[in-house]
Amino acid sequence: MNFIALDVETAVGKRWSICQIGLAIVENGEITKTISRLVQPPGNEYSFWNTQIHGITPRMTARTPFFPQVWKEIWPFLEGKCLVAHNAAFDINCLQQTLGYYNIPIPDFKCDCTYKRTGHKLDAICDAYEIELRRHHDACSDAVACARVYLNLLNGIEPDLSKLQLRPAKSAGSFVSEGHEQLCGNVLKPDLGNADNASPFYAKKVVFTGVLIAVSRKEAAGIVKNMGGDIDTSISGRTHFVITGTSPGPSKMAKIQELINQGCNIRIIYEEEFLMMSKFS
Repeated sequence: MNFIALDVETAVGKRWSICQIGLAIVENGEITKTISRLVQPPGNEYSFWNTQIHGITPRMTARTPFFPQVWKEIWPFLEGKCLVAHNAAFDINCLQQTLGYYNIPIPDFKCDCTYKRTGHKLDAICDAYEIELRRHHDACSDAVACARVYLNLLNGIEPDLSKLQLRPAKSAGSFVSEGHEQLCGNVLKPDLGNADNASPFYAKKVVFTGVLIAVSRKEAAGIVKNMGGDIDTSISGRTHFVITGTSPGPSKMAKIQELINQGCNIRIIYEEEFLMMSKFS
């Protein structure tokens, strides 16, 4: 019942670009303190896509401290504690990469992950536990929500999955389940100039199908874009990768098999593998 819930936001596709860090400090089963710090990322540079997700801009961090100064403040709270995050593979790795970027010794962390324990995105599992998620993708708000989810888990309280409801599509009059939303706009425009050409997705055609759990489809598309991927909304003979979640579209899967039978080299990537590949960024 004593742990630190952690969440970070990043400025660009590189995981060492932390621009906000949020902590929820839990002692004896109670949230006793929260910490939210904006961090000036290297060069104070932001990608359009990352700002679209969390709303943090260069102006907001122009006068904020760099990570080493923030680390000196927060490390005493973290030392010797269990760190908990929702999708710890991302948040803890961001912390490790940022420490490495600034040549700060990387301590050993004892970690746990509410995503691995529940298998649902943060906003969904908050719905299931009737936890208020005030500002999703604000690092402190997400850390507090993560802490409350973890406390429920530690107390053996099962989430009420019946509270996970279908949500309306923003661009249509019908209802679609969350995670099947159609990608559109800026994310469909390749950004080869700012991506690492050694990325596995660099200059490759990528299509999404099915519902991703750890991140939303929109967030995953932003990761692929930052890695130089060229995102399409339909399968074709030019498709290189299909990133697949649960309940993939039957028509897309049939089209993939048809094209593979015709000799097209299309690789299906399931979410766990995608998350591992995204660590490249």
